Amino acid sequence: MANREPIDLYAPHSPEQIARTLKRIMDDPMPGAKARVFGKGSEREMTLRYRQRAARTNMEPVLDAVMESYKGGTRITGTFGTPPEARYFPYVWVGFLSLFVIGGVLAYLYIPGAGLFATFFAGIPLLMIFGGLAAFRAQPRPADDKAKILAFLAEEIDARPIT
Repeated sequence: MANREPIDLYAPHSPEQIARTLKRIMDDPMPGAKARVFGKGSEREMTLRYRQRAARTNMEPVLDAVMESYKGGTRITGTFGTPPEARYFPYVWVGFLSLFVIGGVLAYLYIPGAGLFATFFAGIPLLMIFGGLAAFRAQPRPADDKAKILAFLAEEIDARPIT
C-alpha cells in the first residue's frame, strides 16, 4: 500500500479517557497473544499498528492519527498506510546487493581464474535479493491490518467512522 488512506472516526469518550484506555491496553504485555494491536500516543495523537508476535519487521502499515474534542466526544483523524521507510527499504536492499552481483559478474568476465570467487561474490547476494523479496512479499495484506486496527478501536473505545 504505497498511498496513505484517510481515516476519520468518532469516539464518545474524551481524548484524555481514550489516552488512558489505550495506555492501559498497551502496557499489558499479553504474553499469550499471537498477534495484537500496539502503539503509542498521548491525549492529542496516536500511532497504532497490528503486529504478529513471531514476525517483527517494522514494515507493517500504521495508523497515524490526531485526536481532538468533537461534539462531546473525540474526533480521530489521520492516515493509514505503509511508513516511508518500509516502502523504500526493498529498493535500497536490492540496489545495494546488486552492486555485489555486478562486481561478481565483472570479476568473472575480466579476472582470469576468479571463477569460484566471482560465483560466490555474486551468488550469495543474489540469493539474499531473492530471499529478501520473498520476505517482503510474505507480509500480510495492509487491508487486513487496517480492519484489525479499526475493529480494535471499535471494541476498546467505541470508535466509529464519521459519515
